Amino acid sequence: MKKLGLIGIVVAVLAVTGITIAQGVPRNPATVIPSGETVVVPDQVTDNSPVLEKAIFIHYRKGFGKPGTVCGNGICEPSENAKNCPADCEGVVEGGPKCYGFLSKGAKLKSVEDLTIHPDLNVSTILTSANEWDSHTSATLFGSYATDTTANWDSDAPDGRNEFSSGNYPQSGVIAVTIVWGYFSGPPSMREIVEFDVMFDTDWVWGDATGDVTKMDLQNIATHELGHGVGLGDVYETACSEVTMYGYSDYGETQKRTLETPDITGLQKLYGI
Repeated sequence: MKKLGLIGIVVAVLAVTGITIAQGVPRNPATVIPSGETVVVPDQVTDNSPVLEKAIFIHYRKGFGKPGTVCGNGICEPSENAKNCPADCEGVVEGGPKCYGFLSKGAKLKSVEDLTIHPDLNVSTILTSANEWDSHTSATLFGSYATDTTANWDSDAPDGRNEFSSGNYPQSGVIAVTIVWGYFSGPPSMREIVEFDVMFDTDWVWGDATGDVTKMDLQNIATHELGHGVGLGDVYETACSEVTMYGYSDYGETQKRTLETPDITGLQKLYGI
């Protein structure tokens, strides 16, 4: 909820031919809730609330897209060089040989989040992926779930639901896309993820790749995308290709289903052991 800073009385002092005149800002009566007390407030106030930001993670099939970095404010499509990021992305690129990185340093879920899943998806698979992240930290990340045919990917504005759905992203080679809404700038302690949506691209044949390597494994990709939802970024170094947050996937791949040590390290740096 946005908080408005209310200034009770503002006085401007003007000097006119040696005479000091006090100019009062127009004020109006207002009622304080729940006390019912009447106070006086100015006509205009300044909203110092942080600006809600969004980050979009695009997950490519191997051979598509370019490795790069993620910036907290804007489209997190791979770029060729980290120096292209704005100044508020300091601390984002933390992959390197450690094989983990953050959406924006300190940005994480601040409350237990429920999930809304489109019934066209395998619900138990999505929940298994969510549990994989929950099982590696003492914090509770995810709560209840619901299935809803209106679950979709909200690119224009958040709607208060963490949604999983299918759709056709207008770019070739894209397996899934996750949009994360939150506050990614300012002091790390004030950063927060408030909502995320995941869309699985319909260009692929989805299923269980343990029984059919010609399928794009839903659990494999869901676990990766949920990593963005809790605050982790992609890593692209070849040495990190076995971790869940590695930025490429392909048909028949299942190793992202379970977290590796770097994934767990990044998670626990945000939420604790």
